[in-house]
Amino acid sequence: MGFLAPISFWFLSAIAVLLLFYFFKKQYEDQPVSWIYLWERTMKEWETDRWWKKLQKNILLLLQVLFLLFLIFSLTRPFMEGTEIRGDHLVVIIDSSATMSTQVNDQTRFDQVKTEIMQLINQLGKDHRVSVIDAQTTPVLLFANETNLQDAKSEVSSLNLSYQQENMRESINLAQALLGNDSGEIHIFSDQLKENNLETPINNHLVVHNIDGELENISLQSFGVKQIGESVSAIVTIENQSNIDREVRVTVSGANGILEEVSALIPIGEQRTLTIERMEISDYYEAKIGEDAYSLDNHVYAFLPSKQETTLYLVGDVHPFMERALQSTGVETITLSKEDSATYTYPDEQEAIYVVAGVMESEWPKGAKLVLSPKEGGSFEIREKVELAYQLQILEDDPIMQYTNLDHMYLSKAYQVGNWNGLEPIVKSDDQTILAKGNYQQAPIVMFPLDLQDSDWPLHPGFPILLANSLEFLTENKELGYFDPMERTEIQLFPSTTEAIIETVDGDNISEIDQGDSMLTAPSVPGLYQLHEKSANGSVFRAFVVQVPHQERVIEESNSFSISGEGEQTSSIAFSKFELWRILATIALLILFIEWEVYRRGISTR
Repeated sequence: MGFLAPISFWFLSAIAVLLLFYFFKKQYEDQPVSWIYLWERTMKEWETDRWWKKLQKNILLLLQVLFLLFLIFSLTRPFMEGTEIRGDHLVVIIDSSATMSTQVNDQTRFDQVKTEIMQLINQLGKDHRVSVIDAQTTPVLLFANETNLQDAKSEVSSLNLSYQQENMRESINLAQALLGNDSGEIHIFSDQLKENNLETPINNHLVVHNIDGELENISLQSFGVKQIGESVSAIVTIENQSNIDREVRVTVSGANGILEEVSALIPIGEQRTLTIERMEISDYYEAKIGEDAYSLDNHVYAFLPSKQETTLYLVGDVHPFMERALQSTGVETITLSKEDSATYTYPDEQEAIYVVAGVMESEWPKGAKLVLSPKEGGSFEIREKVELAYQLQILEDDPIMQYTNLDHMYLSKAYQVGNWNGLEPIVKSDDQTILAKGNYQQAPIVMFPLDLQDSDWPLHPGFPILLANSLEFLTENKELGYFDPMERTEIQLFPSTTEAIIETVDGDNISEIDQGDSMLTAPSVPGLYQLHEKSANGSVFRAFVVQVPHQERVIEESNSFSISGEGEQTSSIAFSKFELWRILATIALLILFIEWEVYRRGISTR
């Protein structure tokens, strides 16, 4: 405990003055009287209430001394000691990602974090500043340099989850820019942030508060459906993130209700891929497991790939693993061989898709294609393979990488590409691109500059799903598809549309789309939605899914830690802590009321 105004202890001299007054209080002496008859009633009252009379002799003095003590202590502004915070500016970074919705002790992690932040703000003095950053994919500065602590707490209390993948690197950079040359601290409130994941220089003192608590979580890691003939098959990948083996029941539903149910025993820390076949055709599909602490990864939605019939042609030295993986997705393949002229003759089909491996760029077919093992040279400036020294990293949550986990995937070598011709990189190893997509010569293309024999990728359960997602991109499916929370993308509305609304599948209005820019902002809460376009001819509905980012399908526990910044000053100024003067002043006021009641009763009994 400390005191912000210790000079007020001089007022303790008032107690000495009070005692001095009592010394000079008028004293009464006993005197004999001639007749005591009139005193009998008074004596009886005295005998009946003797304990009160004895106490009353000194209780007023005691109450007045107590009143003065509590009043003087409140004037000294005592405060409770807490964790010392350095500097005069506190910057708080709050993780609002999907995993913060996990229930711990009948409360979400996010609610716990907000409570802790408000307790931290309570420790600040009235002259100190606080800033708060929401660590979304693009960090959001909620407020900066706020000195009204009540307003700051109100802002924190009203925060909601964004469900986006947190971007701690950019959030920390923003926090350090806010501090500038000021002395202060950065406090991060998250759930599974590790020190080796910060990936940015730390110039200020940084404290990471990770919410703890043991969790039992079963996660649906991936879910995909494919039409084969008149029925539909599905692939579901489940991961056991709890500390015991778990029997898991998976229910697959369609627009008209439950279609199939399967069960599997999932060992600790392992994944299992289940195949479900012969389901009926539906507008959408939902895979669901039982409820646990983290509910957002207990259900996943999926749409059938484009129903448009396409033919898949294999060109060149397509690896047998690739051919089998393509066939497992339900695609019918045709292998093309060279003619007598040592060239390929391609069919005249506008909707054809090609898988090209080990073929010179000059011999590539026109149209949509997936390219592997590219030959050296060409406009892409392909050069010889080099050894990879870094783990593969997904740059962003692209639909092609949906439900694909690269954590345990091995790749030893990859071709160097000098010119990507505007293709968008999706997977990298350090600064070398391993997977890219885009348009080339007016046709969609997905390129893997690698040989499958240099990797164990085909042995992973997510490889067929990766191929299915790539083919979905190459077919240029016009369905709205899958979005991350609050993702913004441009959409093509029908020319006759007069009003475009985002709704739940039950018809509840979420938001409207400005037809001037035709930008769709996906809802923040994961789930199944639809775009409702109204026109004079009626309504058109296009369903889409807001999905939990793949990184948010893993629940981990991390310890809290702190880091001293490189540029941190040796001197520090402690923030004032939680002040107690209001409590002490209230007690003093209560004592004053008690003293008045004692005095009143003393007067009434005379």
